[in-house]
Amino acid sequence: MTPHDLAHRLVEARRQHRPIDVPAPDSLPPDAATAYAIQQAVIAGLGESTGGWKIGAKVPGGAAAGAPIPGSLVLPSPARIAHDSFFRVLVELEIAFRFAEAIEPRGRAYARDEVLAKVGVVLPAIEIVDSRFTEWPNVAPLAQLADAQNNGALITGHPVAYAGLARGFDFVSPELELSFDGDSLIPEATGNPAGDPRELLVWFVNHCAAMGITIEPEWTLTTGSYVGAHRLHKAGIVRGHIDGLGEVEIELT
Repeated sequence: MTPHDLAHRLVEARRQHRPIDVPAPDSLPPDAATAYAIQQAVIAGLGESTGGWKIGAKVPGGAAAGAPIPGSLVLPSPARIAHDSFFRVLVELEIAFRFAEAIEPRGRAYARDEVLAKVGVVLPAIEIVDSRFTEWPNVAPLAQLADAQNNGALITGHPVAYAGLARGFDFVSPELELSFDGDSLIPEATGNPAGDPRELLVWFVNHCAAMGITIEPEWTLTTGSYVGAHRLHKAGIVRGHIDGLGEVEIELT
């Protein structure tokens, strides 16, 4: 199987709503660059434009990864979505960002201060995690990366100006709540595994620059879960709240 073949299979899995088997080990993406190329091929194969990105890291300062999200899957809250439009539904409560202006690729790296100066707004968000692979979560990391890093959809609350938040908001340990049909999904300990999610924006801007991608101001960039991932096996109402940012809601039908 070639990278083109995997991209085609992932497109068909979405179009036909049929999960696919993981490629054999010798047919997996050989490296991250190939996985990122497959992501872009899937977006193009779906006839979609990019509406956002999911980015994250497992530890503060650790290696980051990301994936584009099709525009049709970035939805404003309150959103109403069919549970069975996904292969599985896991929900995560996250903080998302949008830049105030387009950011063009360039030859030299963007510095942290440059990147944060371009942040326009911050939003509460719920990511729906899904996978097109039957065997998930027992799937090789590069295959998951190729498959949009397991993104299913992104639902966003109202934007809040970053300039008014930057000094007083706790990006590492905000007060928050996530519930399903009124039952809390909050674990004993909360927090983004990457630490301050703004650091991921610096990686993201330079990642896109290296790929020759212009970042558009309308893209929503979500930055990892503060509460882990919670699988939901039935329809119901998911509500999230982050103090200082507001509410986000999904009705799974």
